[in-house]
Amino acid sequence: ALIILTILFISACSDNPPEIYQTFWQVNIFNNRENKLAYPQLSLFIQVYDPDGLEDLDEIYLINDKKELFWRLDSESWIEVTEEGESWIGSNTLSLPHPSMDFTGEYRLLLLDAGGSSAEKVIVINHSPTSFSELHFPEAEFSGGVINLTKGNGSTEYILWIYGNDERFRAAFNTSAGSIAIDGIVKAHTDLANGFYFFIYQKPKEADFGLISGPFFYAPEEQH
Repeated sequence: ALIILTILFISACSDNPPEIYQTFWQVNIFNNRENKLAYPQLSLFIQVYDPDGLEDLDEIYLINDKKELFWRLDSESWIEVTEEGESWIGSNTLSLPHPSMDFTGEYRLLLLDAGGSSAEKVIVINHSPTSFSELHFPEAEFSGGVINLTKGNGSTEYILWIYGNDERFRAAFNTSAGSIAIDGIVKAHTDLANGFYFFIYQKPKEADFGLISGPFFYAPEEQH
């Protein structure tokens, strides 16, 4: 019995709580090319630390008690990004249940690990809805093995979020050249040789929101 109690004590002590260091949020306007609708989406990322390793992190909850809204992310649905040695996890695709709603409000951000320990932070989102009819969403055209990006909105910076046909996020590619070679994408991720799809992100100059358009589908047999 003493051995069992010792094991349980060691297991309990090894579950160190996670920490939320920083948060980043931005409301984006998403132009959904499949259903021809435009609506707001939220990008939310948190800089995290867990003494037991990032693989110990289990769930993220974003909760607005007043509006009775919540979103849940887990390791299968969040994106992990490492910048300058800092680990961030989150999503670019948090959507509201109804187009008449907006993201403005106070939220509780809850991070849980596999052992049930948690960290919590409060964030306040302030966003003034804009008229979608005045926006010019980025577009893409395929030509000669190149993805050409159009409609600059005063900015030449684009980010392509690449997904495999299995719907899993693969990578983000930044470009300021107005185009990106498909060969470069496939060489970096050989499993995309049979096809992929992507979304284009761009932030208009002097705007506090981003524009997202997609999905755009690439199939090699259709480009020959």
